[in-house]
Amino acid sequence: MTVVNTVPKSQRALLSYSVEGLPHREEVLLKSLIRLLDHRTHQNWSWKADQADLRVVGEQVAIAAASPQTAVPTLTVAHADPQRGPFLALPLHTDALEVALNRLGAMVVHARGLGLAATEAPISEHEEFRMLRWPPAAVLEAPIRLRLATLMSNRPASVLSLQQRSPATRQECADFLADLRRAGLLERPATATAGALVAASAPDSVFPDSRFPAPTRDAVQPGLLARIRNRLGLQPPGPQ
Repeated sequence: MTVVNTVPKSQRALLSYSVEGLPHREEVLLKSLIRLLDHRTHQNWSWKADQADLRVVGEQVAIAAASPQTAVPTLTVAHADPQRGPFLALPLHTDALEVALNRLGAMVVHARGLGLAATEAPISEHEEFRMLRWPPAAVLEAPIRLRLATLMSNRPASVLSLQQRSPATRQECADFLADLRRAGLLERPATATAGALVAASAPDSVFPDSRFPAPTRDAVQPGLLARIRNRLGLQPPGPQ
């Protein structure tokens, strides 16, 4: 009988999975079941487009793979067992999926501890990131993380800027950004602002159609004043 996991989310590892080569219906069902199993799995699992901690692949992807990836474990979901690596049979069953996630999640966590898991570049304390969307509940379990996410919802932030603007420690800020990056929720803001910087620094002749026409008030005003002065007799009328 499956026992509900009583370990708080903040104390469970945050892991990610990607999906390749599954029929749309099976992919949607898989993601729904993983969300439903969140209170039973030993780790917190979130979907990521690529470079995830676990690859979930369909039968054709498993067959086409020239060699198994040692850094990232692969779970094959298909009707027939490919006789290579972890396998789940279709149709999916929650109990079997739970066992597979717990077993593979323990492998990933253990590999991280031994330094054998896929390495990721460390986040510089001065490097700024923009949060793509509001994080899932698993990332925000600790109260301080809700404060950090709120700070990042308005503008890009770095480890140091988050520490300066919140009561969090430097390590808490670094861990928060690392978890957001693993979940695919971070991007560097430089690419988003590059176009604005180019447009702001370019001369007017580069974008002639994007500039408003120069105001004509200065060209009209002298003639208007001359006519007023002429009516008041303040200056002789000009040639007609």
